[in-house]
Amino acid sequence: MRRVCFVFAVASVLVASALVAAALTSPAAALAAARERLEYDLQFEGVVDCGTFVDNFTDFFHVSETDEFGADGNLVRVLLHVEHHSNDVNSVTGFTIHEHGHFYVVEDLVAGTTTITGNSELANRKGTGVVVQDTGKEVTSMQSGDLLFFAGGRMHSRDVQGDQIFCDALS
Repeated sequence: MRRVCFVFAVASVLVASALVAAALTSPAAALAAARERLEYDLQFEGVVDCGTFVDNFTDFFHVSETDEFGADGNLVRVLLHVEHHSNDVNSVTGFTIHEHGHFYVVEDLVAGTTTITGNSELANRKGTGVVVQDTGKEVTSMQSGDLLFFAGGRMHSRDVQGDQIFCDALS
């Protein structure tokens, strides 16, 4: 998963944590419906040091969130359908790649896991073809952040090659 997907996952865990806290402390939460739906946009900016240049990136996310509550009114699961777009720019040449993807995140508060499935990002470069592609399934522990399961992401994946994948795509 891309550097910002990790930020996104952390941000969504923080949202889920806040919702859990509210569910545990708010008397109105005990009367909450079985599901609540939210829709929102997120944007993250950052840099990756590529040695001879910097990858200046901006990631955009459109999130459709469904919060599921147990019979006791406590939040038990957060489901996120995410549309992702990104612009990565080489600071020296100005060369830009555009990434896009759709993926699902399931934050299971009972099991303590975050599962991400789908195509979080894909970028093609004219004359080269696919230069970035993160697809598959990843399960992490909400408590430790440890990777519990990984399938997918091959030659063009950040999970396999780290942030160097973006530097290579912009070179």
